[in-house]
Amino acid sequence: MLRAKRIIKSMTALFIGMSFLFIGNSLIVSSVGVILKGSGMSEIAIGAISSCFFIGALLATIGGHRIISRVGHIRSFGIFAALFAIASLLHSLFDNLYLWSIFRFMLGFCYYGVLMVIESWLNEKAKDSVRSRVLSFYEVIYYIASGIGVIIIAFNLDKHSVFVLGACLIMFSTLPLYLIRIKEPILPQKTPISLPKIFDIAPLALVTSFIAGMLVNGFFAMAPVFVLLQGFDAKAVSYFIASAMCGGFIAQASIGPISDKLGRKFAIMLCACVGFCSMLVFLLIDLSLFMQCALSVLLGGGIFCLYALALARANDMTKNKNNAVELGRAVLFCYSLGSLFSPLSLGIIMQYFGHDGFCWFYISCLVFCLLFAINKPNILKKKYKSTPGNMAMFDNQRD
Repeated sequence: MLRAKRIIKSMTALFIGMSFLFIGNSLIVSSVGVILKGSGMSEIAIGAISSCFFIGALLATIGGHRIISRVGHIRSFGIFAALFAIASLLHSLFDNLYLWSIFRFMLGFCYYGVLMVIESWLNEKAKDSVRSRVLSFYEVIYYIASGIGVIIIAFNLDKHSVFVLGACLIMFSTLPLYLIRIKEPILPQKTPISLPKIFDIAPLALVTSFIAGMLVNGFFAMAPVFVLLQGFDAKAVSYFIASAMCGGFIAQASIGPISDKLGRKFAIMLCACVGFCSMLVFLLIDLSLFMQCALSVLLGGGIFCLYALALARANDMTKNKNNAVELGRAVLFCYSLGSLFSPLSLGIIMQYFGHDGFCWFYISCLVFCLLFAINKPNILKKKYKSTPGNMAMFDNQRD
C-alpha cells in the first residue's frame, strides 16, 4: 500500500491534468446525445455520429503511439489536448452534421491518444504487485471527474457554452505537466506486438476490454437517449449518468485489492454479475427516476471496472515490461473497437425496441463476458514468487 501511495504521489501532476481532461471530455461527450435528440435526430443518426468518435479512437490506437515514441509523453499529452480543444470549439461554429462527424472523429483520435499516454505512463511506473491499486486510483479519478462533467449538464447550458467550456477544461489539463516537475517515462521502443499474439497469451484481457468498450462508451453515447425516451428531461439524464459515475467510484475503492488478492478473473466475473443483475431489474420492472438512479449506481459499479481489470490482466500475462505502450495499445485497440460498434448498434436496437433495447444489449454483452471468463484460469501471481524458475513458468502460461 505504501509503495502504491509513493507511485501516486510521484505522479501528482499527471493526475491533476487528467482530472481536467476527463471533466471536459465527459461534458462534451454526454452533451452531444442531448443536443442531437433535442434537435429531433433519430436514434440511428445519433448512434452513427457518436460512432465517428470511436473511429478516431481506433485509428489513435493504431498510429498514435508513433507520436509518443517520437516526442515523449509530456509533449504528446500537450499535442493531443490542443487538437482536442480545437475540435471542441469547431462544434460551436458549425451546425452541419457531416462536419460534426469529422469533429467527433478528431475528438476520438485525440482523446484516445491522451489515454495511451496516461496508461503507458502508469504501466511503466507501477509494479505488478501494486498495479491494480494504481490503476484503481486512476479509475477513481476518471469517474469522479467524469461525474462532475456530467453534472454540469444539469445547468442546461446552450450548445456554444458547452463546447467552449469543454475546450477550456481540456487546455487546463496541460498546465500541471508543464508547471510541476515530473519525471516522464523512457521513450518507448517502436517494436510492435501483434494482436493475435497477445490474444493467444491473454484472451480474457482482450475480450473483457472489447466488452468494456461496448458497455462504457455505449452508456455515455446512448444513456441520454435511454432516459429521454422514457419521458424524462436533461436534468434526469445528468442525475442518471452521475449516479453511474458514483457507482464506478465506489466499486474502484474495493475492486483493486480484490483483484490483486483473488485474481483478475474473479473480479471480472463479479463485475459482470453485478451489471447483469441491475440491467435485468431495469428490463423487468417499471421504475421511478429515483429507483433508476439507484440501480444506475450498481450498473456503474459493474461495468466501469472492467477496462482497468482487463488492462491489469494483460500486464500480468506479459514477460517483457518494456512493451508497456504496445501492450496498452492492444488492449485500448480492443476497447475502442467495442466502442465503435456500440453506439450504432444501440441506435438501431433502440430505434425498433425503444428503451428496452438498451437493456437487452447490456444483458447480452454481460452474459457473453461472464461465460467467456468461466473457462479461463484464475491466475494469482503471488503464487509464483518463490523462485525465478516459477516466475518464468508463469510468464509462459496461457491465459
